[in-house]
Amino acid sequence: MTIRATSKGLTVFDALAADIVKASKAPHAASASYDTSAEILSLEQHDYTRPLRRALARSEVREIVDEARSAVWPRLNHESVKLVSPAKFTRHWSGLGVQFQLAKLNGADGVALLGFYVREMGRSRLPLICVNTAHHPAAIGAAFCHEMGHHLVGRLFDSSENHAQMLTMTAYGEHLSDPEELAADVLVCIGMYPEAAARKIFLIPHKGRPPKSAPAELPDSVATTVLEFMQSRFGLNFGPQMASTKGLQYLAAVIHFAKLRRALLTEYDI
Repeated sequence: MTIRATSKGLTVFDALAADIVKASKAPHAASASYDTSAEILSLEQHDYTRPLRRALARSEVREIVDEARSAVWPRLNHESVKLVSPAKFTRHWSGLGVQFQLAKLNGADGVALLGFYVREMGRSRLPLICVNTAHHPAAIGAAFCHEMGHHLVGRLFDSSENHAQMLTMTAYGEHLSDPEELAADVLVCIGMYPEAAARKIFLIPHKGRPPKSAPAELPDSVATTVLEFMQSRFGLNFGPQMASTKGLQYLAAVIHFAKLRRALLTEYDI
């Protein structure tokens, strides 16, 4: 991935999105590309601090992190969650009382789904986590973490909801008004950016302390560092080999989780 200098008024993320669209030669992807490009712009400009405070109190975020450490990730917020094969994910979590279903869903409709969680399923009435394996390992890992987040949050706050909670590759903006989705996203972004890495990426200009206020958009210097971090830590490279539709949708996810992680630092110092 080469991060090029941007022209006036064009952010690093905007320029990368334009490059991804330009590299695609599939005409049927034009409509999806337009929609996702619009979502990317919306996510870039969205203030994440207010939705975070409306959805989750600092004490609730602490509870969620503590529950995740106790049950699944003992080193959460100390080191990044390690990417392993889907089969290893399911083996590692086999003792948590959850059913797992892996499916490789290609095609325009199937590929849009990353995974889903159902609180009770089948005769066993155990929770079900389904993950679409037709994705980059980083996206698969995020899906596992997000759906496990639903399980942990439901257990922690004794949720009685039993509808399927679906993670798709678009509509991240809708998560900002849905406390259950945002709580699951909190675990994903902390799993991506442990505290030391997050402070280095997002707070270095402020000497490691949360600033009194932060602009809604990530500065280009921070955006560049985020993209480099995702490539070096998780192998997510937005190079020419990345398909247009997936590339744009992965970029939307990168922006969403980076901005949520920064909001956790600036608002709650977590």
